[in-house]
Amino acid sequence: MPPTRHQTIKDVAERAQVSTATVSRVINRTGKVHAKTAARVTRALEELGYVPNAWARAMATDGSDLMGLIVPDILNPFFAAIYSGLNETAKHRGLAVWMVDSGDNPEKERQALHMLGRYRAQGIIITPAHPAANLAAIERIGTPVCLVDRRLAKNLWDLVLIDNVNGARQAAQLFVAAGHQRIAIIAGPQDSTPGVERLQGFVDALAAEGLDMPPEYIKFGDFRQESGFSLARELLALDAPPTAIFSCNNLMTMGLLQAIHSYPGAALGETVAVIGFDDIPISTLTDPPLTVVSRPMKEMGVQAAKLITARMEAPEKPQETVVLGPQLVIRGSEKIAGLLRWI
Repeated sequence: MPPTRHQTIKDVAERAQVSTATVSRVINRTGKVHAKTAARVTRALEELGYVPNAWARAMATDGSDLMGLIVPDILNPFFAAIYSGLNETAKHRGLAVWMVDSGDNPEKERQALHMLGRYRAQGIIITPAHPAANLAAIERIGTPVCLVDRRLAKNLWDLVLIDNVNGARQAAQLFVAAGHQRIAIIAGPQDSTPGVERLQGFVDALAAEGLDMPPEYIKFGDFRQESGFSLARELLALDAPPTAIFSCNNLMTMGLLQAIHSYPGAALGETVAVIGFDDIPISTLTDPPLTVVSRPMKEMGVQAAKLITARMEAPEKPQETVVLGPQLVIRGSEKIAGLLRWI
């Protein structure tokens, strides 16, 4: 007969005329089953198109073959790169990675944690939506947890970070070296690790160069393209618009470039210079090409996988933090033509 959906072990046992315990032993290859009986069970499994219930098997054993990844924005290429590095490493341990989008919403994140817990995920990698919102839920999850890109209020879990302060500092110093004095920043949320650290590194570096940032040159976005666009237009509309803008993540940089392209009289490399944090696919297609603070995004996923698998093997080992260094990729967009005309 053709395969039937939702067949159970009981259906298979009835077809093979054996007990459900015998079917279970054949499926899981545990215990002794006579060769002719095993062949009869196998034939019944094939005829019925039986697919083992991975969730039920996980509930009956120590866990599933699943590793969870909870991210705040599944459409952000940064998290796709994290997934790629994590997945490559996890598959060598026979683990599949299930990526869940929290929408940067603590309640959705809590639901994702509970769901992965029910499925007995072997480990969970998470970029938390808020530094304190789900501390209790993460502590109760009962499985190894590794944080990526953002800290939590308690330093209890393994962590993979980028040296955000140094990356932002390099961007500020490059703007100064290019002759800019009116320098602005589109920063990220100040309840997130990258939001705080990139603003801190940038402002401190300019201060060290003797440049203060007026409040109107500091804008706070939400790491999404729409905020980069709207905040860039606010900067371009100032009576004394900045000659240089640092955007603190890839999606806000896309919005910034869109704003420059659409704003009357504004032109990249002519009236305004740009440095972005994180490389983006069109970086080499703009004119001039985009200068960025690039970070090893895929390697962050690899390191997270290594930390979580090490934690599986040694649950009581001390907390570990891995900090990777960014790289300043200079392509020309940090400068504008005829800078002295705009100062």
